[in-house]
Amino acid sequence: MTTGEIKAKDKNIQAQIIDAVTEAGRGLLSAHDIESHMKVKPGDANFATVWDVETQRVLCGKLHEILPEARFIAEEDTGDGGESSVIGDDEVVFIVDPIDGTTNFIHGLSHSAVCVAVAVGSRTVFGCVYNPFLDELFYAASGQGAHLRKNGRTSPISVSERGLSDALSAFGTTPYERKYADETFSLAKKLFLSCREVRREGSAALDICYVAAGRYDVYFELSISPWDFAAASVILAEAGGILSRLDGGEPDVREKTSVLATNRAARDDAVRVLRGENVV
Repeated sequence: MTTGEIKAKDKNIQAQIIDAVTEAGRGLLSAHDIESHMKVKPGDANFATVWDVETQRVLCGKLHEILPEARFIAEEDTGDGGESSVIGDDEVVFIVDPIDGTTNFIHGLSHSAVCVAVAVGSRTVFGCVYNPFLDELFYAASGQGAHLRKNGRTSPISVSERGLSDALSAFGTTPYERKYADETFSLAKKLFLSCREVRREGSAALDICYVAAGRYDVYFELSISPWDFAAASVILAEAGGILSRLDGGEPDVREKTSVLATNRAARDDAVRVLRGENVV
């Protein structure tokens, strides 16, 4: 076990990270006049607000105080963010999304989250995802189970045991790369015809956490960035779920990837459906 993994398992360090994340999230509750304080980023319909940038700046500063040796992969590219490919296999890294679900945030939909993961190379060893609008904090460390803290009460969470025919599924539209639109909606239709219902809510991190908590049973997206899924990935794993690329390989939290998040009961059939195979 590396030094980074040992520190990520330290309850005191975890508590400090959670405190920093919840404080950052609660700061978003006072945001106002959001649409007039936004900028366009590269890609299709890709936006950031002053709250994305400021939340990341403050949050990364606090995280640096907690683990000074850690590097950063952060969406708004402050501090030591940016090129994730330069992160070595044994380096400790914070992966930060100050607001996952920025479009929801701009439009006043209460479905956005502050996300922080601690990874050692490609392995996520701790993650927390906080939706301040519902006061829901999902968190997990490797080998310690997954938990949800809501309104001051903490409970363990686990994936459902529903098969695909009874599943509530979710998907992401990869809105920043609209070249995937035809394939995405074709796959979503296949999934819709094979499960109970589908949803599209606009936060990959929360969608994966909802699979971890048994609210959803399947979630997929064709291309998302490390900060969109890293924190949620360890939460799902510790809740008994499975996260993979759509081709079945293991996602690397240092690079963009497709993702498929499922419980174990629905997984095989979901994979068959998304590959265009018939489900018996």
